[in-house]
Amino acid sequence: MGVRFRLVLRSTETRPSQETQDSVMPAMSQQFGSRADLHATDLDPGDRLTEAVVGTATVDSPEALRDVYAYVKPHSLVKVGEIRATGDGSVFRRKDHEVDDSQLATRDDLTVLGRVRGDVLVHVEPPEEVA
Repeated sequence: MGVRFRLVLRSTETRPSQETQDSVMPAMSQQFGSRADLHATDLDPGDRLTEAVVGTATVDSPEALRDVYAYVKPHSLVKVGEIRATGDGSVFRRKDHEVDDSQLATRDDLTVLGRVRGDVLVHVEPPEEVA
C-alpha cells in the first residue's frame, strides 16, 4: 500500500464543543463516504485548551487529500492543523505566492500533491539512511 495522509482537524473555537464535533464529523462523513477514514477525538474538558483537536481524516490518495483540504479550508468551525504522511515522509503547506516552482522541480525528494485554495501541498520523502 502507498502513502496515506492524515489530516488533523482542529477547532477554530478556543474551547471546542461537542456540538461542533457532532456537526462537522457527520457532515464530512456524508461528503466523503469511504474516501476518508474519519475519527472523532474524545473531547475531555481538561484537554480542550491544549489540543482543540476534534478529529482526524485519513485518505489514501493525493486527490482525496486535496478534496478534504478544499472542504475544510474555508470552514468556519474547523481547520486543518497539520497533515502527516502515515507512510514515508511528511507533508507541508505553503501559500502559493511563496512557492518557487523552478526550485521544487529540481528536488528529487519532493512531490507536489496539488494546489488548493491558494495553498500548495508538498510531500517530502525522508532522507536516505547512510550506512
